[in-house]
Amino acid sequence: MKTQTLVVYSCFLLLSCASKVQQQSPAPIPKVAAAPTLNPQGPFRIETHKPADVVNILTATTKVQITMAYAGDNNFTGKAVPGYQANSCYLEENAAQALARVALQAERLGYGLQLLDCYRPQRASSHFMLWVGNTADQITKAVYYPNLDKSQLNQGYIANFSGHSRASTVDLTLLKKNAAGQWQQLDMGGTYDLFDPVSHLDSPAVSPQQKANRLLLKDLMQQQGFAAYAMEWWHFTLANEKYPDTYFDFPVN
Repeated sequence: MKTQTLVVYSCFLLLSCASKVQQQSPAPIPKVAAAPTLNPQGPFRIETHKPADVVNILTATTKVQITMAYAGDNNFTGKAVPGYQANSCYLEENAAQALARVALQAERLGYGLQLLDCYRPQRASSHFMLWVGNTADQITKAVYYPNLDKSQLNQGYIANFSGHSRASTVDLTLLKKNAAGQWQQLDMGGTYDLFDPVSHLDSPAVSPQQKANRLLLKDLMQQQGFAAYAMEWWHFTLANEKYPDTYFDFPVN
C-alpha cells in the first residue's frame, strides 16, 4: 500500500480561516484556550506508514503490564476505538528505551508499570472529536466526566491532534502488590481518563497519600526525560521526541 503523506501548513490555514470569518461571519467568535501540548503549533504532516524505529514496547522491556483502554470498550467512548486492533503498545525507540529504564527503576522500588495508552493512530483522535460532537451520547458521563459538560472536553482533555500520535507519549499508572501478592493500581485520587479538575497533577482535592503516589510516578518519568502534562496525572511525553511535527495513522496491531 502506498504511503500517503499530507503536509499541512497551519499558518496558511489560519490566514484562510480568518479571511472566511471576515467575509461570512461578522460576529466575533469567542476564543477557547486549548492545551498547547495537544495541538500542532506549526507545519506538520500525517504519515500512514509505521517507521522502523516505532517499536513494540516488549522489544525494550517485559517489565510492564499492557492494558490499552481503547482496544476494548472500557473507555470514555464505551466502545473499541478505530485504529486499535490489538492490546499492543508502540513507541518511538528512544521513548521505548526511556520507558524501559522507568520500569527498571520502579521494579527496584517495589512497583510495576501499567501502560494504558501509547502510540495512538490519528484516526482515533478524529473519532474522539466526533464523539465529543455527539451530544446525544451521554452513556459514560457519570464515570468519565461527571462534573463537566461534554462540550467542554475539547478544552485540554480531547483534541484533534494528540501527542500520542507522535509515538513518544504514554499514559500509565503505578502498580504495587497487595498482601495476596496480586498487582493493584496505586490510588491516584482519580481513575484513568477521568476528565475533571481532580485529575490535574496538582489538584488540592486529593489526599496526601494520593498526591505522593502521583509525585512518585512523575519523578520516575522525569528522571528518564519525560515531561508531565498538568491536566492529566497519567500523561507523559518524552521531552526530546523524535517526531515533533509528525502524526502517524497506522493501526495498532
